[in-house]
Amino acid sequence: MQNLVRPSGKRVLVPPGIELRPTIVAAIPTPLGGLGPEDDEGLARANFRLEYSVAKRRYEVAAFGIDRRSTPIEITGAFWRTVRVHSIVRPAIELALPSWTWPISALRMPRVSDVPVGAPRFEAQPEDGLLLAATAYRIAEISNENPALAVAETLGLKQRTATNWVQRARAAGYMTTSGNESAARRIAAEIERTNPITLPSEKELARRIVWSAEQLEFERAGVFYGND
Repeated sequence: MQNLVRPSGKRVLVPPGIELRPTIVAAIPTPLGGLGPEDDEGLARANFRLEYSVAKRRYEVAAFGIDRRSTPIEITGAFWRTVRVHSIVRPAIELALPSWTWPISALRMPRVSDVPVGAPRFEAQPEDGLLLAATAYRIAEISNENPALAVAETLGLKQRTATNWVQRARAAGYMTTSGNESAARRIAAEIERTNPITLPSEKELARRIVWSAEQLEFERAGVFYGND
């Protein structure tokens, strides 16, 4: 995975305590409308560079290109209009974040195609739940996702309830202060003990790109998961 996603630059610490590298260079496997060989090596590659914007509090796409490799796609203007750039870069951002954040992100992953529905759950204590909500919110914000939806999916809540959790996390200072890394790491370690994770294969990374694109459509349609 290190050969696919390479973060670099002087670390930036953001609330509630996540260290970022300001630049991400990636070359990741990308499904192009279902076309291409089944093996990982035959998948097309998206080659891109992302740069963190302090003002916008998220990564921006600074450069982006497609190498079709073994796929039959021709890179034309019509093709480019079908490319979901932000859906493709989101999994790369997740992998570029500190590895301790991955178990938190993994709570949202089980809706990838051919993986059974039913997210792993983590029953947090109230104070830990607020910090978990703030961390999930910030990870989504960094990735240019819907932060409230990320909190809802991570904690297994409906959006209106998740919004309340976000407001409480903000009131507790977790959304504006950066000194909570140790506590957030402890929560992530507890999540991993309950829901062990492994780094995705190239094919799984491609599935996550498909899932990310589907999530974008769900967000636009106002479809949310979870229970009160």
